[in-house]
Amino acid sequence: MSMFKLDPDNVKHYIVDMFLRNKESDKLFLAPYNSGAHWVLFAINAVSEVIYYLDPVHGDYTNHPGIKTMLDTALKVYRAQRGAKVSKQKSNNITWISIKCPRQTNNIDCGYYILRFMKEIVEKNKTIIPETYFANSSPSYSEEDLMELKEEWCQYVLDMKII
Repeated sequence: MSMFKLDPDNVKHYIVDMFLRNKESDKLFLAPYNSGAHWVLFAINAVSEVIYYLDPVHGDYTNHPGIKTMLDTALKVYRAQRGAKVSKQKSNNITWISIKCPRQTNNIDCGYYILRFMKEIVEKNKTIIPETYFANSSPSYSEEDLMELKEEWCQYVLDMKII
């Protein structure tokens, strides 16, 4: 398997362009990220300048300094391009929030957990994610929960004739 890395400047410009194309709506942008061995999810509210971090092994977003810097910079560029006024106190601060979410119980299901997190976020259709967003969920997803997601994904691929 070959891995490739995207140019951070190109990614940053793509993100800023996406924010600008959607600047009239307060919404969450979902950005799944694979560090090479593990999937995590960044949910970004560009208007309120909040980045939510979801990690099924409960790691910390500071473990990803490159993507943190890139997302912070993208939000600052977006802020400048839309002419947003912010207080001096806020000018250098992007709010990062780690969300307590269901924890994977093995070393291979992180991608499915991220897909499940995205599904639940989209279904709830909110622009914020409280730290207790998954409070009513069990500590981890059941095999049935993950199987349901795998079946939905397979059906989607078949319906879209992707393969």
